[in-house]
Amino acid sequence: MNRSVVTCSTQDLLPFVMSLMTDRRTRHVLVMDGDASVGVVSIGDVVKHRLDELLRTEQALSDYIAGTPYH
Repeated sequence: MNRSVVTCSTQDLLPFVMSLMTDRRTRHVLVMDGDASVGVVSIGDVVKHRLDELLRTEQALSDYIAGTPYH
């Protein structure tokens, strides 16, 4: 079990948090706002967010190819 707590800032971007999880081999990162903890990001949160981004990109590309106007 890993006893060190991996943290990120509320200002950190998703790619940084993903690299923290990979490099530190952890599934959870404590989110800090200054000295206060404000939440926890899990690997499931990251995967869901990335999947949503990819699905939106896929839809935008499909719409572009089909000539459908953006909404």
